[in-house]
Amino acid sequence: MPATLRTLAPLFWSPDLGIDYGAPSLSLAQLLPKVGQPASAYFERQDYIQLGETLQLIWCPPLSDLNGWSEQPSEIAHSQLLQVQISAAQAMPEAPLHGVHQGLQRYRFQVLSCTPLLVFLQAQPLAPEAWQLARVGDQHGHSRVNWDRARGCGRAQVQGLTYLVASDGHEGYMEMLFEESEQQLVGLLSVYLSPSGNDYHLGRRVLEGDEQRAIRQALAHAEPLRDSQDAYLER
Repeated sequence: MPATLRTLAPLFWSPDLGIDYGAPSLSLAQLLPKVGQPASAYFERQDYIQLGETLQLIWCPPLSDLNGWSEQPSEIAHSQLLQVQISAAQAMPEAPLHGVHQGLQRYRFQVLSCTPLLVFLQAQPLAPEAWQLARVGDQHGHSRVNWDRARGCGRAQVQGLTYLVASDGHEGYMEMLFEESEQQLVGLLSVYLSPSGNDYHLGRRVLEGDEQRAIRQALAHAEPLRDSQDAYLER
């Protein structure tokens, strides 16, 4: 699965699989999109998806699909990375569906592959140029790493990796997955969601300089995250 493909996460996946989401337990195998079959999801229009485009999509189980990994961090271990090819854009109904606002577009796609997200991330070779943390300027024209403005930080351990989440004190939302040791931090996934666009960067790289300083500072102030609900997924 080429790491050069554009990576997105749908705002939410289409709830039309005939699954009783209110059941006390759900089968992960039943929930997962099937390779070789069509699926669909809702995206923000600012994702600028093109018909025929091949993308990497992050798939999350239902609870974190609706509320984010920070509400159920254990579900990071069950999340997947899909390679898909966009086949059609579906018109939204005249009256918005419950919980679906008019800034969304539903796309259908063919699922080409499905890999556990953490397996994919940890298999990547070190690539120093894979991505960089976003930088923001201040009124004095100075540029700083966006994590320097981290607010409301939370952290969790997931299969030996550290998950870190925070807001930037304005309208931005940040997430990271990385390998943590006393000597270094190795970033695997960096997410920055903001009104100007959503960025998902995958790749294995050592954080150095002001990037490492900003992340360690956020870690020092982060509150531990715990699942908000009991486990409901079955293999």
